[in-house]
Amino acid sequence: MKKLVFLILLLLSTPFAIGQTVDQEDSRLQSSKTFAKDTLVIDAYLNEAEKYPITTVDAAQVVFNKAIKAALDLKSQQQLAKVFYRNGLYYRNNFKYFEAIKKFNKALPFFKDSKSLSDINFYLGECYLFVYSDDIAFKYYLRALNLYKKDNNEIGIAYCYDGIGTIYSDKNYKVAIDYFNKALAIFKKHKEYSGISSCYINLANVVADHESIEKGLALYNKSLVTLKQEKDNYNLAINYNNIGDCYIELEQYETAMSYFDKALLLSNAIDGSDINAFVYLNIAEVKFKQNLYKEAIIYAQKSLAEAKAFGDMEIQSESILILSNTYEKSKKLPQALQYKNEYIAIRERILDNSNQKKMQVFQSITELEKSQFEINELTIKNENAALKLESKKDLSYFLLFISLILILFVVVLFIQQKAKHRVYDLLKIKSDQVSKMKDDIQVQNDHLNDLNNTKNKLFKIIAHDLKNPLSSIEGFTDLMLQNNKEEADNEQTVFLNVIKDSATKASSILNDVLVWAIDQDNGVKIKNLSIHQLINDELKLLEVQALQKEIQINNQVDDRLNVVTDKNKLATIIRNLISNAIKFSYSKGSIQIKSELKNDVVEIAVIDQGKGMTAEEMSTLFTVDYKKSKVGTNNESGMGLGLVLCKDFVEKLGGKITVSSVLNQGSAFVFTLPLSSVA
Repeated sequence: MKKLVFLILLLLSTPFAIGQTVDQEDSRLQSSKTFAKDTLVIDAYLNEAEKYPITTVDAAQVVFNKAIKAALDLKSQQQLAKVFYRNGLYYRNNFKYFEAIKKFNKALPFFKDSKSLSDINFYLGECYLFVYSDDIAFKYYLRALNLYKKDNNEIGIAYCYDGIGTIYSDKNYKVAIDYFNKALAIFKKHKEYSGISSCYINLANVVADHESIEKGLALYNKSLVTLKQEKDNYNLAINYNNIGDCYIELEQYETAMSYFDKALLLSNAIDGSDINAFVYLNIAEVKFKQNLYKEAIIYAQKSLAEAKAFGDMEIQSESILILSNTYEKSKKLPQALQYKNEYIAIRERILDNSNQKKMQVFQSITELEKSQFEINELTIKNENAALKLESKKDLSYFLLFISLILILFVVVLFIQQKAKHRVYDLLKIKSDQVSKMKDDIQVQNDHLNDLNNTKNKLFKIIAHDLKNPLSSIEGFTDLMLQNNKEEADNEQTVFLNVIKDSATKASSILNDVLVWAIDQDNGVKIKNLSIHQLINDELKLLEVQALQKEIQINNQVDDRLNVVTDKNKLATIIRNLISNAIKFSYSKGSIQIKSELKNDVVEIAVIDQGKGMTAEEMSTLFTVDYKKSKVGTNNESGMGLGLVLCKDFVEKLGGKITVSSVLNQGSAFVFTLPLSSVA
């Protein structure tokens, strides 16, 4: 496919403040009136030279040479670097890439700061790319890329990505697409429309050649938007030509011709003979494929004439080949043979020219190395001369310095030795103290463990031994109350109710203490169990308590839900939460027990419609505080130890417990457990 490469003249900022880009020059020279005047003369030469069109390049170079001579007479590396740099830009902007390479190579050794080096390395990479020296171009693009990254210059980074993508276009198109997309993202971020156009067209070229022409056309059309916005008629004409070329491949010749007409209209308006040569060549190909041989010959000859004027032998060879093929199809064999011979001859010249270009590239590299060597050699000579002038004085200073250093070294060594002994003594004392403290801490730790174990045993003994007497008291008082039903209002019955409530409260507290004390010894013993079944088992134990208040309890937990956890601890948690809900629920109320899977945990909720709590009450709910006792809806008493126990057990099982409540509307206690499996 005969597509034109999108051309960007990347006008990166010219790297002058040169005072920072080359070695610092003599300040007296910089500040002199003569220096300032000569600098203005050099700038005038440069401005004059840059006005010359490329057709008068010899006249332009004469003026550039005057600027070079003025910079040499001034003995200013700053001015010399500026002249070579702008001389290189002149050739680069006018497509004379070999000459540009020579000038940039002469300027390169004078630049020192990363900003200037990044720009000139980018230009060198660009020029080597246009003379088909991809390997060398890649080297300079990488140098520029690293320098732009150092300076955080995202626009420069994007243009380097675009150049590297162009190098990979024919070698590894997928890598090329990656680089173009990286560049495109940065250009969009900074609204750099010329860069956006470049990326879309380069992406379109690669995609159309290697993947899908239709996808390529979509990308070309995206580039049209930014090109029209920038009023870049030159590259807009190139884009129309490339779109037309795609329609040739799709054999949609009339559509192709409409885009070639647009390209010619823009190209003629800007005197783009190089574009005309390409467009005429593509039109000739369309006419040839439509068997319109006379028109194909006319456009091929137009392409040939434009290409000769522009000096492009590749387009000349393609035009001559179409002429040969067209005359052959027209049965005009003498003309076909004539153009075939011309085609062979021009291909040989192209091959010779390619070899010459390679020699020019090699020559430019050699010149660069030579100039760098000369600069290094001159630098070494200057440094040697300076060293000789300073050698005697430096030697005296050196000997004096060495003597002082030796004296200082001996003094420091002596002080260090004394300090070292003091530190060693101090460290030994500290070590002994630490060792003694460690032993004391261990003794205290063992003592605390013994006390803790004794405390747990004491709690178990107290809770266990008091539980039976309290149960007996509950039973006897209940029996006596049954016998005194007819005398419910007498003083004895009132006292019996007080005794029963107190015994029930004490029994509940002792039960919580006993469960907690046993837990301290037993730790966590896990097994696979059904939460639904476990809740049903606990509801049987609480059935009487619920019936007394006519409360309906709904177990809505999924009966397929299994977890691997400690059965006793989970049973205690559920029993205490349901008992708490019954305690604070109104008569004939209801309690809901629900479950929900959330990622790798199961969430169990116990929800009542009872008294509810204030925010202050919720904030102290899971702490032991004997002053916070709160009675239930039937004046049931309690110390809140059950909820403290719930929180302790939930956390030991790897979960969390939370509460939400609205006063006089009810409460919801929610706890989570790590999920093992769902049956």
